[in-house]
Amino acid sequence: MSSGSSVAVYGLSTEGYRIASSIAIKGSKVSLIDESVRMAISLKADIARTYPNVSSLVEDEPLLDLEPIDVAVSNSSYVYFAPRVRKVGPDVKSDVTTKFKDAIKALKRGASVVYMLPTGIGGNNENIALIEHVTGMKVDKDVSYYYLPMSSFAGPGSETLIGSVKSKQDNALSKML
Repeated sequence: MSSGSSVAVYGLSTEGYRIASSIAIKGSKVSLIDESVRMAISLKADIARTYPNVSSLVEDEPLLDLEPIDVAVSNSSYVYFAPRVRKVGPDVKSDVTTKFKDAIKALKRGASVVYMLPTGIGGNNENIALIEHVTGMKVDKDVSYYYLPMSSFAGPGSETLIGSVKSKQDNALSKML
């Protein structure tokens, strides 16, 4: 991935921060979206190195550049979806769907969406249909969709498998991770 690529990570969550800080340290411009305040934090490499996890960042409250969610998403080539999930039971799906709509509504043509939550049977088809409905763009033609569920047991040196439409590969995405 070139250092000119811009990334938005939707979710001030443990996994969202882990992915965002890892990408920022590798030199990309990263906007970390805090869905609770509807703003994106500009996460730079020095901040990512200083704060090892999301808890330390939130507790210290450093002064960081902010921008609206829609600006962060519309300026990004890659949008990672890794929100905080606070609801339980039947409310989870509607909460996640609402957040996903929020994350993709300002998606630009040519961008890639990386969905990081586990889905049930047919979940990726639902996500693709939602992207096409909300943005008016076609997945695999105007935008790309990748499925990379978060895993707590993937250790260093383990292979990262990324699902995509028609087994499409993205070398820049692979290098980010």
